[in-house]
Amino acid sequence: MTAGEAALLSNDERERVFRVYQDLKILSSSPVPAVRAAARAALAQVAQALNGQGLAYELYTKDWE
Repeated sequence: MTAGEAALLSNDERERVFRVYQDLKILSSSPVPAVRAAARAALAQVAQALNGQGLAYELYTKDWE
């Protein structure tokens, strides 16, 4: 990789990030306030990483209270 060239995720890494994203979406609806808050914060970070990779995701959800 040269200077200015973007680093891209491998297919395996993409699958892992999507699995993490899906798990965090589920945890973001937890009845435990601390878990819910931590999952939502982590979800925002993962969504930022997905955005940087140009991958499609759905951050905004009507499932959250």
